[in-house]
Amino acid sequence: MLEFGGENLEVNEKSSLAPFLLSLSDDQNLTLKVVIAFPKDGEAGSNLESFPEDLRGKVEGLLAKSIPVSADMSQVYEIVFEHYILYQMRNESYTSWDEYEVRKGNYLILFEKSRLLDYYEDVIFDFDSEEIKKTQRKHYGIYTENHILDIISNEPPKIRRVSLD
Repeated sequence: MLEFGGENLEVNEKSSLAPFLLSLSDDQNLTLKVVIAFPKDGEAGSNLESFPEDLRGKVEGLLAKSIPVSADMSQVYEIVFEHYILYQMRNESYTSWDEYEVRKGNYLILFEKSRLLDYYEDVIFDFDSEEIKKTQRKHYGIYTENHILDIISNEPPKIRRVSLD
């Protein structure tokens, strides 16, 4: 069962990489929907056919041990924040680890302390009570293969497995 702040070991049953972000949508009711797929490894050397025939011999040795990774469309999850306060998307290549932050979890992160939690009140009008901020306000992170998504919300998200048939 996927959960924020948990190990989420089932993500890596078919690959050692992070999940893939398939879609993100934000509607007029301020509902944020994030769809992710678990990763899966292909077969070593199976990506040679994507190269022109005249180059295959040159790259065959290089790619013999390479393993393509793709989204496993049979392992897709929707994460819904029904009432978020703030979210931001970052390219994971431009993200660095910050020792200041205290986080729990693997891929679906729950922050106990973060720079975003310190910062967001400077850029929004926050009308919630101090009690709500202390007891309900959380910073959630979704770490995928190419994206880092940060969400601040007073309510935990709903996570469900979906079929894309």
